[in-house]
Amino acid sequence: MLTRRTNILLDDNLWELLTSAAKREKSSVGEIVRNAVRKIYSDDSLMEQKKKAFEAIKKLRVRQKGVTDYKALINEGRRF
Repeated sequence: MLTRRTNILLDDNLWELLTSAAKREKSSVGEIVRNAVRKIYSDDSLMEQKKKAFEAIKKLRVRQKGVTDYKALINEGRRF
């Protein structure tokens, strides 16, 4: 049940965008806005973005076969 009310000022272009999206989806402008807020700011969405970022980082990491020379890696890092 909806219990909070808010007012948002929009320019004409954004209002037209929202009303056309609402007509297309056979929904209200309010529902379109609520869905957008859920999608962007919900914990599930943030967690999904973090997972994607983590996977992208894992793909960038170079995997070396064999023995890793940790001392050389430490010394290389100290240069910066």
